[in-house]
Amino acid sequence: MLVDSHDTDTDRNEPSDTEPGYVHSAAPDPRRLEPLDNPRIAEEEALGISEQKKYYMFRNAKASVFIKRNLTPSEYGYNVVGRLLIPYMCFERMKNEAAAIRYIQSNTTIPTPNIRCAFEDHGRYYVITDIVPGVQLAHIPEDKKAVAIKEIEGYVAQMRELKSKVIGGLLGDVLVPYRLQSAIPREQVLRLREAATPEFVFCHNDLSQHNVLVDETTFKVNAIIDWEFAGFFPPEFDGAFYHRPGPSVALDGEEDDVPKLLELLEHWKE
Repeated sequence: MLVDSHDTDTDRNEPSDTEPGYVHSAAPDPRRLEPLDNPRIAEEEALGISEQKKYYMFRNAKASVFIKRNLTPSEYGYNVVGRLLIPYMCFERMKNEAAAIRYIQSNTTIPTPNIRCAFEDHGRYYVITDIVPGVQLAHIPEDKKAVAIKEIEGYVAQMRELKSKVIGGLLGDVLVPYRLQSAIPREQVLRLREAATPEFVFCHNDLSQHNVLVDETTFKVNAIIDWEFAGFFPPEFDGAFYHRPGPSVALDGEEDDVPKLLELLEHWKE
């Protein structure tokens, strides 16, 4: 099952003790429900459900589509100590992803999934795309990755040519990369100054090998996926995580750039 690489990190989505009361009285405890009544059960037609989204895939002779949507409060999960896992701005991220893909398609040659439609339905935001063939870059042999990595570097250069005076996503929300989420209180609203000149560049903000689909024969890039955190930011925000397998965070032995990114945000606060 192909799900977003950051959706499986329980610690990152765990509410802190300092968060304000965030009451979801409609969210039942799945441990107290009969299996058929559990809203977190993935139906037969669903690919699965993560801590943040639900996924579907439909194939027939006329079309093959991939569908994902955010969860509503009654579907939120619990961690091992019984805390409700509240996704970080998932509804806004889903809307931003659809806008970002359309923007990239209009302004670059970067391959992305084709959006069939994207829409809201009673608190759920659906993004429906054509299924992109290929395999994640993380799952091909190391000695075959150079072709794709060189392509990605060219696509990153194209994104650097897209600039803005304002930090944030395409729809106005400041959706920081998920490696910053545990460092910024959820109740904090980021109010950032506009720059005098367009100095913020377009960033994917989750450009890991798991979010690059490549052809299994040529190893060329078929699509870059998961644009939820995309937007205009200082270029330092778009870490080059596509050079190795793993999530878009510092691994053991790598420099953690979170303090530097927090300093940049602090500089641009109103």
